[in-house]
Amino acid sequence: MKEENNQKEVARWRGFIDTLQNESEWQPNFPREEIWNRYNSKLWYYHSENKNGLIPVFLLYSHINKPSILDLTKEHSMIGGFLKEGYDVYLLEFGEPVIEERGIGLAEYLSLYVDPCIKETLKHSGENQLSLSGFCLGGTLAVIYAALHPQLIKNLMLFVTPIDFNQIPDYRSWVEALKKDELDVPAFVEEMNIIPAPFVRYGMRALTAPIYLSPYFSLLNRAYDKEYTDYWLRFNQWTNDHLSLTGAMARDILTYFIKENVLMKGEFTLSGEKVDLKTIESNTYMISSQYDHLVPTSISTPLLDLISSEDKQLSEVAGGHASLIKYGISTGLKEWLHAHSK
Repeated sequence: MKEENNQKEVARWRGFIDTLQNESEWQPNFPREEIWNRYNSKLWYYHSENKNGLIPVFLLYSHINKPSILDLTKEHSMIGGFLKEGYDVYLLEFGEPVIEERGIGLAEYLSLYVDPCIKETLKHSGENQLSLSGFCLGGTLAVIYAALHPQLIKNLMLFVTPIDFNQIPDYRSWVEALKKDELDVPAFVEEMNIIPAPFVRYGMRALTAPIYLSPYFSLLNRAYDKEYTDYWLRFNQWTNDHLSLTGAMARDILTYFIKENVLMKGEFTLSGEKVDLKTIESNTYMISSQYDHLVPTSISTPLLDLISSEDKQLSEVAGGHASLIKYGISTGLKEWLHAHSK
């Protein structure tokens, strides 16, 4: 028994050191094909081997993180989960912005990236509608797009999506200063043209600093488990792998969402175009995390009172901001999506 414990301890420390020294890069775990691109942004198509004949799933991730979290490993892959259920999957991957994109703000991200990719998906799949899945700030973009083009979105699936920005848990004082025009941050960030990825990472780290070291303790405790260390490595890489942000988009986030909280008004104007959340009639499935310090449930759920959808469901998982990956596609979501995708 003593020798067995010693072997496990050796394996634990070896696994811990090997994982921290592993510099291999993430690779997709399922075959995919690029069917659209603009600068560094790409639309990926994943073909299901056992197609169910239902409308495809379109994944819209945040523009400040790489979407590898949706396909971390073969065993921990939301993309793989949808493929296994028979859905063709389309993923819009926002790329590292180039200098020519420095003026790309909220309206342009929707009109020049999201809209062309959704229409290319419909053309490629031969369908008239699709299921739109939005993650974090990608979910916020998905909500606005669904309001602008309600006829194209049959199902709207939102994962830890911020809607009511008045309920941001931290930085209350500077948010109030921004609203009172005591800080001219929007003008400052726009002048930067493109905000480097490390700046974005530092900003996110400021929100999560108190819990940043806990993953390393978790790794040390379970480093003898190869499947766990593989997952931990890719997840840890994702948490540090941010994208640069255009100054125009940073300005729009601060102005539209933080300062004016436009989504809670139900309707607002974006580049001369009216956005009315009441036009959303898509079947809506919202997923939040019980212990999410970044996007608590209270920030997401106000949307359910603003849209006109008759079928609205809320599912809260026990975990943090990224727990949707650990739990994969729940049985409830599988059943709901199947019933609403015909």
